[in-house]
Amino acid sequence: MSRDDWNRPAPDSVGPDPGFHRIAMEISYDGRGFCGWQTQKGQRTVQEELQSVISGFLGFSITLFGSGRTDSGVHAMGQVCHFDVPNSCTIPSKAFSFMQGIPSDIQIRRCWDAPKLFHSRFSSMAREYRYFIRSSDDFTCFENGLAGKVRKLPPVSLMNSYAEVLRGTHDFSTFSGSGDLSQSKFRDIYESEFQMMDSPYGGEVLVYRICGNAFLYHMVRSLVGTMLTLAKTMAPKERMIEILECKDRSQALTTAKPDGLYLWRISFDPNEYQWFEEKTDEIN
Repeated sequence: MSRDDWNRPAPDSVGPDPGFHRIAMEISYDGRGFCGWQTQKGQRTVQEELQSVISGFLGFSITLFGSGRTDSGVHAMGQVCHFDVPNSCTIPSKAFSFMQGIPSDIQIRRCWDAPKLFHSRFSSMAREYRYFIRSSDDFTCFENGLAGKVRKLPPVSLMNSYAEVLRGTHDFSTFSGSGDLSQSKFRDIYESEFQMMDSPYGGEVLVYRICGNAFLYHMVRSLVGTMLTLAKTMAPKERMIEILECKDRSQALTTAKPDGLYLWRISFDPNEYQWFEEKTDEIN
């Protein structure tokens, strides 16, 4: 899919208002104690917590914009967000990393003065998610809420046969949650693969890595749950193709729990996946 078809607003329409400049942050958070990223009345959310701390530090209210809206229980290693401050505010951007009152389950990894036309959501070129899966035999109490759990880890080769089906530009209607409001269900998937790694808690952890231009509501969890379910019966790759191509939400087999899902990184580099626009991906 050409980037011209992403239907994003013009860069000059999402920049800071006159007399303001933009500050960007890369943050991590443990999603177990949050009802997702986006502010919800009466609920603890990452956006609301961080907005409150920053506003208190500055002495005036700000609005925080994130690159992605993670669901309740979903974690982030490299979420990127931004807010605007008046040009009269001379506080160095790095100072926001050392604010008092930042909750222990949120970490500000770095801050910087963003370019005038930077927008944490609309300037992004790619988003990467990772999902961590452990076998019930190796799962420890230290991983509660931090990794998905299955009875037995499936063969990596089988899981990768499913994962490779997703690469390219596809209509992911089958894997969109019921609350998805996206006008188009087409998404570009640049990378999709499983890898077995050693766990610091002993045994192995199966890691799914998926990178694309954007994702539908519950899309990654639905993909992971469906692939794990297919693996239980050693279903062939063709079954995954059928489920993807039917564009029917009722055919998605399972939605994995949020526990093992991490928004891993946001890429703003237009050259990183430039090759994708020059290549036509097809399901083999």
